[in-house]
Amino acid sequence: MSESFRSAEGRPIVGADTAEDIGEVKGFVVDTTASRVEAIHVSGRGRKAELIAWDDIQSFGNDAVIARSSDASSQVDGDHDTQAVKGNITMRDARVLTTLGFDVGAVEDATFDADSGE
Repeated sequence: MSESFRSAEGRPIVGADTAEDIGEVKGFVVDTTASRVEAIHVSGRGRKAELIAWDDIQSFGNDAVIARSSDASSQVDGDHDTQAVKGNITMRDARVLTTLGFDVGAVEDATFDADSGE
């Protein structure tokens, strides 16, 4: 099942073990070398941001995201994650250039597989 980043933002995240509300999808950290979602940004900003690793997601549904446990979120670890949650690394609104360097527009949204994160 394909999901778009824009439509997933704001979706609640719930822990499977307690059915507690963990937060909501604020954004995504993407591993561009592996072409997949690495983590979901849950709350906070900068180094105080909370992320849930994609491997800790049990299911990504239309109504909610289910994390394996209610304590799955952890603070940002590393410069890449920090820059991503600060908005310094983003796919949306990035310029799209031809191989000759001509500007042809900007990325409005991106999709990913809700099962694999690819």
